[in-house]
Amino acid sequence: MRVLFTVSDLDLGGAQKQLVELARELVRRGHDVAVYTMNDVVPRAKDLQGTGVELVVDQKRAKLDWRVIGRLRRFVRAWRPDIVHAFLFDAEIYSRIACIATGVPVLNSERSSHYGISGTQRLGHWLTKGLVDGVVANSHVGSRFAQGLYGYRPDQMHVVWNGMRIEEFERRGESDADYRKEFFGRGDVKVAVLVGAIKPAKDYPLALRTAAELLARDVTWRVLFLGDSLAGVAGYKAGVHSDTSTYKEEAMRLHAELALGERAKFAGNRKDLPAIVKQCDVLFVTSAWEGFPNSVLEAMVLGVPVVSTDYSDIRRILPREGQVIASRSPREMADAIAGAFIDREEIAAEQKRWVRAHAGIETATENLERVYRQYIRPSLLARPA
Repeated sequence: MRVLFTVSDLDLGGAQKQLVELARELVRRGHDVAVYTMNDVVPRAKDLQGTGVELVVDQKRAKLDWRVIGRLRRFVRAWRPDIVHAFLFDAEIYSRIACIATGVPVLNSERSSHYGISGTQRLGHWLTKGLVDGVVANSHVGSRFAQGLYGYRPDQMHVVWNGMRIEEFERRGESDADYRKEFFGRGDVKVAVLVGAIKPAKDYPLALRTAAELLARDVTWRVLFLGDSLAGVAGYKAGVHSDTSTYKEEAMRLHAELALGERAKFAGNRKDLPAIVKQCDVLFVTSAWEGFPNSVLEAMVLGVPVVSTDYSDIRRILPREGQVIASRSPREMADAIAGAFIDREEIAAEQKRWVRAHAGIETATENLERVYRQYIRPSLLARPA
């Protein structure tokens, strides 16, 4: 099978990370894979070096750059993929147009939910919608959302959960550092951690009020917030679904109003994040909406029990009903965190079993292969190399 992934860029986002992992695994399974990016922002390119994945880096100069579309079309005709799978909006639109009359099936992706699109994007989608053969979503919630927003038929939608290189990520969690002492000055505290950028989807007011509730009931608890750069907020884009400076300032102001002090710390975005999370006692999630819960999956791999609000496919993932809080109550979140701490060893073992059965990169790739085979035309597979 010859698979061409197209993507708007190869930046450090979750969609790009999953594309790279799938590309690597498809090659390992004997397929030919190429990645075509429409932007020269490619920090993840290093992850493809030496893997056998062919990388083409292009640069669009306008919202609709016909030169890039032409170059992509020529690459499709020369490389002759069996299927084109596009990630992110620009790549999806460009791939639809570039593959007209080539006979190559085009799949798009849905990586999130509860977002809006501009009038220009809506028009571009409407004009090219008939050029899409199918859509791969990374959550059931995202699948339903895409059907409602874009009008896809149910039979066009396919859900393939994200996958992880489990053993590789477990190794990233190994460290000789003592993070409890680093952040809180003592090793005899219990630590609840939240991982995620300070943006509306994460519902930081609920997270901070949960921290206040937890700290008020037990002086040995500490709370750590990871995953956001705290230096400079002026560069953040305005918009209800982006990391706005105003939202970040409001979160910091609420932290001060609740008098959380040094017991609830913002530690920023750390390269040793897996090792830090592994040394925490509970990971909690207060998200209101999002795509596939990657931070949850990572905590499960690291052996850290998870407590979460009810969003995305979380109820299909966490093994115990009590790990998912239906209300958005700080008190109930704190109750669940305390309960998960008590049963942490049993919960961690159940989570690890679930991950190994459902969330390895091997499983995700096998599921994606099955989707591809539904669309690849026999005449393409039978042609000589």
